[in-house]
Amino acid sequence: MKKIFISFLFLILPLFKVYSFPSCGSAACPLNSNNPLVRGLFFLRLSHEYIDQDRIFVGSSRSFVGAIPEEHDEVSTLNQITAFSLGYGLTDFLSLNFALPFVHREHSHIHHGEEGPELEHWNFTGVGDAVLTANISLFNNGNNNSLLNLIAGVKLATGVTDFKNPEGEAAEVTIQPGTGSTDFLLGAAFTKNLASVPVLAGPKYSSLPLTLLASYKINTKGTDDYMYGNELLLHLSTSYRFIEQASLLLQVNARFLGKADPGLTGEPAENTGGKWVFISPGIKFFPMEGLSLYGYYQIPVYQNVNGIQQAAAYNLQVGIQQEINFFD
Repeated sequence: MKKIFISFLFLILPLFKVYSFPSCGSAACPLNSNNPLVRGLFFLRLSHEYIDQDRIFVGSSRSFVGAIPEEHDEVSTLNQITAFSLGYGLTDFLSLNFALPFVHREHSHIHHGEEGPELEHWNFTGVGDAVLTANISLFNNGNNNSLLNLIAGVKLATGVTDFKNPEGEAAEVTIQPGTGSTDFLLGAAFTKNLASVPVLAGPKYSSLPLTLLASYKINTKGTDDYMYGNELLLHLSTSYRFIEQASLLLQVNARFLGKADPGLTGEPAENTGGKWVFISPGIKFFPMEGLSLYGYYQIPVYQNVNGIQQAAAYNLQVGIQQEINFFD
């Protein structure tokens, strides 16, 4: 069974060609992946995101390329992010998590120069910015019925910031794998088991947890003094283990992103930031103890961008996670 599920995951990953929503279209799935851990519990996760921003929006309405004329008109951006994450529970009240993304991006825009409009294209893959977070459990009323965690983290400037296309044209700051900045994250998550629900087979019951997570990202100046707007994320998530080997997942995700400070880049700040709300159904499989495979299909139900920006019809994320308890 383990070999079948692992083979399935690595068969579907190649079907996808491999923080923020700035004007040039770089994007990441705003999902709740918070993973508080008990003492001695270690996890290793491999995830892959696919976001094809092939639509143009002005405000909350779908539009067309060049609807608001700029020095260059955005056409499309394909984002694929493969991330390696690991975490360890130092105590029952403190755990650490680390994530390192690898970014594949294909971006096109129409540049309006002295010789007329010209389609420019970038296609590159490189390491992104690593993120280190700590989970601190403030409250646990026993049997994991109610949990309250604080989250603090830092995004490090480990990503590549100098990719160019074959013509030697440097990619804009906003589509580079790294931002060149050191940013800070703060958050809190509250989880409560609402009920015990019968499973579909056998006289067993599954808990029905509800988690509310809020996080705030404080951005600083990076490459060419460009500074992304600060970002607020809200997540409401639950899961139902309807059979022993699988759970149904559901999240509602909201993102609020402030306008950027373009620094020395000359990028139009009026085309950055906005508001987004997503519905994210998913499924998770448990082929054997400690091993899980999951997938999310994320659907934008509301998006209202500042100025003119690229958007995606949907986002995908799949992953595999292995957990080991060193104290068992």
